[in-house]
Amino acid sequence: MSQPVRFRMIQILCCGICVCTTGCAWPMLDRSALVDPIGALGGSGEIYTAAETRPQLSGDRLMQATPDELLAFYAPIYVQQYAEVSSEGFHYEHDSDLFGQPFLVGNSRGGMETKIDVSQPSVYSHYDRRQIGSQSHVQLTYTLWYPRHPRTRRIDIEPGVIDSNVVRITLDERNKPLIYETVLACGCYHKVFVEQRLEEASRASFGPPEHGKKYSIEKNISFGFDFEVAGIVETPDDSPAAPVVFISSGEHKVQGLHSSAGLHWPTDTAAVHKYRLADYEELNSVPIAGSQSSGPVFNGLDDQQVYGAERMERFLFMWIGTDDAGHPRRNDRILLHFDQSAWMDPNLFHHYLRLPPGF
Repeated sequence: MSQPVRFRMIQILCCGICVCTTGCAWPMLDRSALVDPIGALGGSGEIYTAAETRPQLSGDRLMQATPDELLAFYAPIYVQQYAEVSSEGFHYEHDSDLFGQPFLVGNSRGGMETKIDVSQPSVYSHYDRRQIGSQSHVQLTYTLWYPRHPRTRRIDIEPGVIDSNVVRITLDERNKPLIYETVLACGCYHKVFVEQRLEEASRASFGPPEHGKKYSIEKNISFGFDFEVAGIVETPDDSPAAPVVFISSGEHKVQGLHSSAGLHWPTDTAAVHKYRLADYEELNSVPIAGSQSSGPVFNGLDDQQVYGAERMERFLFMWIGTDDAGHPRRNDRILLHFDQSAWMDPNLFHHYLRLPPGF
């Protein structure tokens, strides 16, 4: 099947599914959400920040920071909405919106299933320096795990055990953020946020946005899915800071991303909780319940999927060649846009964005 034909088939199927469910695009919270972050998500929720003390980094000290220092410095602040009932009236357990530490349990078929211990909120971090196009960039990745993606609507193909949120920050040569991405570990709901200075540089190089686009950095892709640049992040150049990530209840969709340099912390300290910043490698050796053993959260196959987290949607997309749609997997095996592109492709940004010279 040729790429144009395959893409058109995917488009038709996806459009039908999006019409029946919630759609693939949704409004993002603007910077005013930083004034009252919990109120911006409806007034019910909590803020999570890293338990580790953030190092004081700026100027030359930031440029010379170690991987662990950078991971701690940019560890996201999460604003998690709580609802326990969807807009269509479907109720779900409160712990569906709590994230924590994975562990394994044996099942009746002799295999493994993944569970989440929400008593210890944890975010799994990974540092990487990669050649992206012609330049070397540091990328910081942060992943959290929920016990489930609950049913939230009448026609819903997404519910299943284990849900996730992945934030990736790509830094410039000064170790300051340029591009932020959010995605689920299955590759769904990929969003891009860029620093204002990058958008301004793209406009200076390429002029106004292309037809149908909002930002100059966006690019129209022929016979393929475009990157959705969901917002601009305004971080003062002299005050680099961690991102604030707003996450919805139930579906765990990102509702916005902004710099914490402008965050107003709530006066009610009970609404602020700490999470443990863990090494992503811990996921290769988690406890197996009822034993003294441990094992990886991911299967040993090439796709490195999370044990026991299958989705019904895999049956809808298998006929167009999509590999187990909706199934969370290891960071280096995430595929985007129904397997059109790979999360770890070094040419990803250059293919999907109008990047100014020198990136």
